Amino acid sequence: MQKGGQRQWDPLSPLLFVLAAELLQIMVNRVASLNLLTASIPQPSEDFPIVQYADDTLLIMQADARQLLFLKSLLNSFADSTGLKVNYRKSQILPINVDTERMNHLANTFGCAIGSFLVTYLGLPMGTTKRKMEDLTPMMDRVERRLSGCATWLSYTERLEMVNTAITPIVIYALGTIKLPKGVIDNIDRIRKQCLWRGNTEKKRGSNLIAWETVQKPKEKGGLGVIILKLQSDAL
Repeated sequence: MQKGGQRQWDPLSPLLFVLAAELLQIMVNRVASLNLLTASIPQPSEDFPIVQYADDTLLIMQADARQLLFLKSLLNSFADSTGLKVNYRKSQILPINVDTERMNHLANTFGCAIGSFLVTYLGLPMGTTKRKMEDLTPMMDRVERRLSGCATWLSYTERLEMVNTAITPIVIYALGTIKLPKGVIDNIDRIRKQCLWRGNTEKKRGSNLIAWETVQKPKEKGGLGVIILKLQSDAL
């Protein structure tokens, strides 16, 4: 289940969120210890499976109406204690192998909408199947947008810095979670070559000053130190 929160921002909010997130985990753990909430799969730790980032929270639990009622009561108590109220209109229940009739009943019980996979969480596609190339198109578009109008006017040194600090890190972030298909890596390499040798235009051809294999060698071996995404993908 994914939920959104509503709160007013103030200078102490980062500290407040850390304390509030810990409180929510403690409350959920306590309810789970009473067998009022049950994780969908056995957990290696005592903590109930909760993923929290900023004001987004994911709770992974069984598709059971009784447990959802306990969870909603707990979230209402959490809101009364912290002032961080759940916006159920922005919340979704994401089913995994649950039939439509039962899912409608669960959504009505909790009072939120029904979502579907794939969903984007923290900028990455999240689902129950292997990622296809079209699922990763938003990430490739985001990489390509880094080729701003000023790229043409940058020096080669500045373009190399742009490749290493503005384009490649977007892909490395995704590789920490997803093994990218070869087609995606090839497309990202095309974008990186374009940034390094041609700025932001595809029309200028034949200006690659160094072979791409050499570009990806470490600097101490005569290369430019651009990360080999295929090797990085296998490693991660």
